Amino acid sequence: MGLLLLLTLLWSIPAPALASMQGESVYDLLVDRYFNQTSQNDQDVNTQDPTAFAGGDFLGIVDRLDHIQKMGFTYVSTGPIFETNRYDGSDIKNYGVIESRFGSEEEFKQLLEALHSRDMKLMIDLPLAGVGQAELDEMKSFLDTYKVDGVKLTGLAESDEALIQPFIEEINTAEMDVITLEETNLQLDASFSQETVEAFQTTFKTVDQPMDALEDFSNEDILALDTLLTERFTYFSTEENMFPPTRVKVALGALLTLPGVPVVTYGTEIAMNGTTKETSHQIMNFRVDEDIMVFAEDLQTIRNQSSALQLGDFELLTSEDGYMVFKRSSEDETFIVVINNSSETKVFNVKEEVVGEGKELRGLFGRDVVREDDNGEYKLTVDRELVELYHVKEDQGLNVAYIAAMVVAYILFLGFIYLAWRKGKQKRLQEQK
Repeated sequence: MGLLLLLTLLWSIPAPALASMQGESVYDLLVDRYFNQTSQNDQDVNTQDPTAFAGGDFLGIVDRLDHIQKMGFTYVSTGPIFETNRYDGSDIKNYGVIESRFGSEEEFKQLLEALHSRDMKLMIDLPLAGVGQAELDEMKSFLDTYKVDGVKLTGLAESDEALIQPFIEEINTAEMDVITLEETNLQLDASFSQETVEAFQTTFKTVDQPMDALEDFSNEDILALDTLLTERFTYFSTEENMFPPTRVKVALGALLTLPGVPVVTYGTEIAMNGTTKETSHQIMNFRVDEDIMVFAEDLQTIRNQSSALQLGDFELLTSEDGYMVFKRSSEDETFIVVINNSSETKVFNVKEEVVGEGKELRGLFGRDVVREDDNGEYKLTVDRELVELYHVKEDQGLNVAYIAAMVVAYILFLGFIYLAWRKGKQKRLQEQK
């Protein structure tokens, strides 16, 4: 938590006014697989069968909201919640009824209220495969009743585009965010491409990979390492015999600093693995090492208070195999982001014209302070498989107060050592008498 204190001391910038999904970050989960808070709604639960219901419910999400909020996500996406024959909600029985295994109507409202009380938002899936006007009317009635903040459309390839387009336009008019994690020609609040997911998987599954596929994102693009319908990102790194937590951290570093709307699948923070629905839709494990979670928390703390990282301009400074440096800037602030996905320490010299004269670049993870050298450049050194953010500030020179405090602390420490030595010497003399 030391980084959080450092950020408070470094700067305080008001959160920018956001347009639609820009600036948001989504944590995408399945209700049944997250956390089973109450057994009262358990029906046909078998945690040993990956195709059966596991018992997760709305109250389980409420119980674990601290976990999600600490990682800085602004949206929780729950998957489909309508009456269903399958744990993942993909086989809908009734679009007008909440799945009782997930909880009651009141418990769903409790989840929505709990999120809003934390200034977070709720998104649900709308499965559209094969639906007709009657099902669309049921969904519209549901949305009118519960006033969720956003929806994620699924099954678009098996839907009637001419039928669902007016429906989408109608719910969008109600200031509801509408996205999908499928390929579509529909105009939604954020753009998804499977090529983007594959670019992250290919680039970060191992070191020293080309970075050029990450150079052209916009603030409207959805960025994801995987989805609930694909292989887990961790699978690709294990196939390369790489250490998954390190791979995930570097990939998340890029995901949360490049332009776009990050969507992170539940379990990414524990490097969950899997290649099929049954293997990748595991029950969430909260009793694991928190290294990735702490990294995500620190990075999201920066992003969520940064106009530059959420909505700012993007300028590529260099891109080569395993190494990328870029600038994110707004009227309020500037960051230089270094993504070292290579197998060696890298050095990059930022030109004076990029950040200005007389600046200092403060590393927010390594905490180094880089000042302009005699050549008018700022020399950035980042170790292998690390991401570093440099906050561009006016050069504040030496921190005299800090140095003075360190000198005083050092003198006091030496005084303590001297007194302890003297007391010990006196005790030995007394014992000799």
